[in-house]
Amino acid sequence: MSHRRRRISRVLLAVLALTIAVGVFTYARRTPTKANELASAAPSQTQPQPTIQTPAPAPAEQHAQTQPQSQPSLATVLPPVVDGALIEPLRQPAPQTPPAPLRTETPGRLGTQTPAPSSTGNNLVAAQQQPSAPKQTAAPVNTAAKTAAPGGSTGTDPAKVTIKPYQAPSGGHTSATAAEALADGRAKMQAGKLLEARDTVNAALVSGKLSGYDADAARALLSEINQTVVFSNRKFADDRFGGTYQVQSGDRLDKIGARNALTSDILLRINGLSDPRRLRSGAYIKILKGPFHAVVSKSAFRLDLYLGGLPGSGSDVSYVTSFRVGLGKDDSTPLGKWQVEPGRKVQNPVYYSPRGEGVIEADDPKNPLGEFWIGLAGLDGDAVGKESYGIHGTIEPDSIGKQSSMGCIRLRNEDVAVVFSALVEGKSTVMVVP
Repeated sequence: MSHRRRRISRVLLAVLALTIAVGVFTYARRTPTKANELASAAPSQTQPQPTIQTPAPAPAEQHAQTQPQSQPSLATVLPPVVDGALIEPLRQPAPQTPPAPLRTETPGRLGTQTPAPSSTGNNLVAAQQQPSAPKQTAAPVNTAAKTAAPGGSTGTDPAKVTIKPYQAPSGGHTSATAAEALADGRAKMQAGKLLEARDTVNAALVSGKLSGYDADAARALLSEINQTVVFSNRKFADDRFGGTYQVQSGDRLDKIGARNALTSDILLRINGLSDPRRLRSGAYIKILKGPFHAVVSKSAFRLDLYLGGLPGSGSDVSYVTSFRVGLGKDDSTPLGKWQVEPGRKVQNPVYYSPRGEGVIEADDPKNPLGEFWIGLAGLDGDAVGKESYGIHGTIEPDSIGKQSSMGCIRLRNEDVAVVFSALVEGKSTVMVVP
């Protein structure tokens, strides 16, 4: 039995020794790992921790993170008015990569289909807008891209429209009576007496005593004077066809325009404003005594703008400026008196072709109406009962001065933008004379 106990004891001692050896080996391996974890967990006292900086986004990323903004039709920032009537002009945002252009469509009257050709002689039909129905877009429009379209310029910002003084046809000679009035007017203009110069030459013109080249020379000088008197932001407080107005608290440009039979567009232009909301209470702005009226001379292919009324109406009338026009083929533009029809002034019109071309969308290069349509309603003479006539732009500038249209009055795109901003729906009239 003693020999057997000794064998069991030796076995137990061997097992115990093996257990102790395994424990020592395991402990020896774990000790460096714990030391490394403690060293990495403890903050370094000799070296500062590195600063993690997020790299600035690339320009493309900045553009992607920027919310799209609506840009004004005028890409140019206008200077402030000298006398302080306006606050500091808007600053342009930094140039950004524009989004892809999107098409803006002007809907026709609600619930209507493509109109059939008119049976009254003129089949030119522009898109009509309900007063309460704004243009509809699927997404913000790239206005920078639109300015490249004919008249889009303008399209949208009247302050960018450039008025070119009317030029009298060359080769004529003025009579002694006209020469005296023109010399007197030019002398007063050069002396800085612009209102006196205007009144002197205007009286001779609207009296009907001037004709032919005499009248053309008077128009040319008056158009030159009115670049400042009418179309610049220089104010003439004592102008009997205009003046100044002190902005009251709560005033809006459209309300000021309505009280003076003017569009807010023309007030923007003559005050050098790019934003109708930038009015300061107590400031003075330039106004005119509207509405504007127009006379279209078929033989001269000329549209004359007037303030105060039409010549021969018995009212105090002031000639403003003139534009060359294109008229209806085969003498198809009706004579008589027209009114600018309410709800029929359309910017970016859709064209419904009576010649099998279908519907031509707004801003399509093939749209023959250009960027502006001014619908006319006949009041007197041959104009009575006529439908679908109007004043519009053109994609055929060579047709100006010719009989090429289907009866409407065409203007160059830069000129129709001015006429569009001047004529007032329901108040302005257009007289078509031989």
